[in-house]
Amino acid sequence: MLAMLGQKVAIAALCLSLGACATFDRAKPPPAVAGPVTVTVNNDQLSGWTDLPLGAYRVPESDVIVGGHQRGNAGVAMFGLLGLGIAHAANSNSSAAGVSNTEQILRIKLTDQTRNEIEATIGKKLLADKLTTEPSPTQLNVSSALLLSYIDDIQVRPFTILKVQLSGADKRHLWETRYFASTGEVRPLVGTDSWTSSGGDPLKAAAATSLQRAVKVMFNDIAQPYTRDDNQMTIVEGGFPHLKPRVQIRGYLLVEDERYIAFVPKTGDASLLSGVSILDKAAIVYRPANSDDVGFKVLPEPPEREAGKKTTE
Repeated sequence: MLAMLGQKVAIAALCLSLGACATFDRAKPPPAVAGPVTVTVNNDQLSGWTDLPLGAYRVPESDVIVGGHQRGNAGVAMFGLLGLGIAHAANSNSSAAGVSNTEQILRIKLTDQTRNEIEATIGKKLLADKLTTEPSPTQLNVSSALLLSYIDDIQVRPFTILKVQLSGADKRHLWETRYFASTGEVRPLVGTDSWTSSGGDPLKAAAATSLQRAVKVMFNDIAQPYTRDDNQMTIVEGGFPHLKPRVQIRGYLLVEDERYIAFVPKTGDASLLSGVSILDKAAIVYRPANSDDVGFKVLPEPPEREAGKKTTE
């Protein structure tokens, strides 16, 4: 029975990875709409298997999610619900033990901070004809979260997440996606010079910077959508949200500046990676895609990390 289930999951995952039975709506640009879009920030939390991997932990009374500590994590992050069977067998007992002593510091709420950042950005009038906080027929609902994504057994990379949903005057769903943003910095969660040292100031500073980047890219994408061109694909190697290992992903390069790139992995909507990833250049390698590049693969661990694992085993 288990063998049959594993075979079915493997076939479904392969089908999804090849794009034969996947939808890619979250990779598409937002549709053109007439008139300004009203931006509303709500308290809705990320939920469900396409938002959070199996074993992810939400810190009580907060918008903080801890992930990446699970085994079988790459499969479930890549394939969402389709990876559930694989991840469940490898990771049946995920827990919040790693943050039990820091929960008070990690009780961070992003809703008000997100609302303030959005209002400040709209208030600069650069996008006043496209976006507003005043009532209009078209609504953009935004919810936010702070993901603490483990890249090994100790180091953590934070990501600010904005989940956005666009609807028309008749409340009809028009489009949705997610924006993930990170400064690329990694630290231990606890201890000296960690994310929670000095009352969590390093984490709060990284979250504020990432939130600012996410809002900027999101607004520019909605006001004048960035091109997603299948004839100009890009390969990115680096750390992505929810994933412990570094991976190589094929997708669309939307925009870049001297510090970061905005990149859309060409993955199906069932993938936890679907959406726009805003990544610090110091933490990634990227180049134009070749015709023989695979869409997704896990990269070998750096020699120093492998050596560390052997020492502790």
